[in-house]
Amino acid sequence: MTVADMIASPPVVFAAGTVRPTVEFSVVVPFRNPGSVLRNTVERITEILYAQNITFQVIAVATDSTDGSEHTLAGLHGTWVSSDPDIRDRGAALEYGFATAAGAFIGFVDIDADTEVDPYELVEGLHRARERQREDAHI
Repeated sequence: MTVADMIASPPVVFAAGTVRPTVEFSVVVPFRNPGSVLRNTVERITEILYAQNITFQVIAVATDSTDGSEHTLAGLHGTWVSSDPDIRDRGAALEYGFATAAGAFIGFVDIDADTEVDPYELVEGLHRARERQREDAHI
């Protein structure tokens, strides 16, 4: 799978590098002016991960966002927001999010896409990545 395929078909989950994780799952959410969709989507993601007893962090990264939507995430459990003015596009936001992620697995969602993000698909991606890691360990 190429990077273009991953970006075209989120959510995507993959095993992180050799860094010792502090949480099991990091979710990177790049965004640009999503309005109320941002809070609603991140709330649903965190509720599902919490209900599944998955330790997680959500890294929301603004990409030249001007609508103030990053402020709507204040107080959400496990959610960290970056609104660095030097991050101007989705690629830079993903790079930043991946570099700061502390999870054993890292996923991302496209909050700016025309389709609604299904948190259960994200969790299913995590389960598939766990299974693939277990299979690879037995080879």
